[in-house]
Amino acid sequence: MKLITTFALLQIPILASASPLQDRQSCPKVHIFGARETTAPAGYGTSAGLVNSIAAAYPGSTKEAIVYPACGGQSSCGGVSYDNSASQGTAAVVRAVNSLNSRCPDTKIVLVGYSQGGQIMDNALCGGAGATLTGNALKAVKAAIFMGDPHNVAGLPYNVGTCRAKGFAARPSGFQCSPASPSIIQSYCDSADPYCCNGNDANSHQQYVNKYGQQALAFVKKLVDAA
Repeated sequence: MKLITTFALLQIPILASASPLQDRQSCPKVHIFGARETTAPAGYGTSAGLVNSIAAAYPGSTKEAIVYPACGGQSSCGGVSYDNSASQGTAAVVRAVNSLNSRCPDTKIVLVGYSQGGQIMDNALCGGAGATLTGNALKAVKAAIFMGDPHNVAGLPYNVGTCRAKGFAARPSGFQCSPASPSIIQSYCDSADPYCCNGNDANSHQQYVNKYGQQALAFVKKLVDAA
């Protein structure tokens, strides 16, 4: 009986130490975070098409929707103000990326945000509104795509599309993204868009995945494959 008991006790630290190893072995090579637009139901919203395309390009990858209000004061999303929603969303992005990186430090992370979802990804990478990614968690982010981001302002090195004006929540003139490197970002906005630019065609705001999805996917693959 003593022999059995001693043997059992000896196994406890071995079994306990196996858990982190098992966690590490279950980590994906690539993980995609997606954030939806204002008033879209929980999930990825219009970003889903691009999120799914990236996941399909990397078999075994995982994906996760950022949980946040995605609201602009509408009763359908609890009446949360736009600024409050964006603040909560930014904090949620930082928490989610930090958590994933702490569990899976070798996983390459991709961020995809649509409209307000792009704004909260923008905040998490480029600062200016509360929580910001830093350290190893920031280094783990290999590519980021913003589509219809209201923070859009003309002249940023990662801008893609026809907009030469600014969104309704534009960055100030002369803004520079920090602490993230601008080289990991592409931000899509067209002139007809009334949210990320000064246009008057609301439908154009929903077309970025259809119009630029393949270009965005190629950008992500280039950076992830090189990392």
